[in-house]
Amino acid sequence: METLAETVSAQMPSEEIRVAFMQFEGPTLTDVVEEAAQLGQTTLRLFPLFMASAGHVDKDLKPLVADLARAHPAVKLELMTPVGEDDLFPGLIVEIATNPSTPG
Repeated sequence: METLAETVSAQMPSEEIRVAFMQFEGPTLTDVVEEAAQLGQTTLRLFPLFMASAGHVDKDLKPLVADLARAHPAVKLELMTPVGEDDLFPGLIVEIATNPSTPG
């Protein structure tokens, strides 16, 4: 995940890209939001790397984001569509699957 964040960050140098985990490992989303609040950041775009809204997104992430928004009203939390539900995702899968340089 850190490698992915570094790659995305290199392509979006004007944005600060951070990784937050739901379970087992840190930093947690709570850690990242609290740090952003302490630094005076006013907007965070949360991009869930899940295939669908069911499960973690609906049951865990949305309530957590709501709690964090109440705890940090000065920070706008924008919860984006999970990666697997984004309209661009099927095209990316086709691109990866048909890329001759992708090892099988």
